[in-house]
Amino acid sequence: MFTRRSRQALNQKTQSKRSGATLVELAFVTPVFLVFVYAIFEFGYAYMVSNIIQEATQEGAKLGRCEDVTTAQVEDKVKRLLDTVFDSDLATIMVKNASSFDTPGTDVEQINYSTLPDIELSNADKAQLFIVRVEVPYKDVRLLSSFFVDPVKAAEAAAKEDSMILSGHTVRRHE
Repeated sequence: MFTRRSRQALNQKTQSKRSGATLVELAFVTPVFLVFVYAIFEFGYAYMVSNIIQEATQEGAKLGRCEDVTTAQVEDKVKRLLDTVFDSDLATIMVKNASSFDTPGTDVEQINYSTLPDIELSNADKAQLFIVRVEVPYKDVRLLSSFFVDPVKAAEAAAKEDSMILSGHTVRRHE
């Protein structure tokens, strides 16, 4: 039978043998944990930027509904809201005529927003549809850089990032 003193000595021996295994386990788990933390921060920030973009377009469109409001005033309002999160000069802000949405059978998935005609809201007709749209490349507003990307595959990753656009839009009628 072990005495109390010998049990403590036995526990210390097994702990000293186990300390190397703990270090190896930590070496395997830490990078995986850090990648998950990186992903949580990045997706959370992208979601926040996307929400700010949508809120900015809604506020700009609310302002644009009113009489005697110019397109420049709407763009300034949107820029001020975007500046709370990122530099608004990185974003493309469009205020366009959306009367093509009134046409029955229009597939909004196929519309190229940049080709819609510009509109001056101060001259817009009553009940005319307009759209306020913001687009920003994800690579310009991301929180962290891709520090763990393999340099060989960095060019492929950069090409994929170029095609990722965060956007939001709001369609309203002029009053």
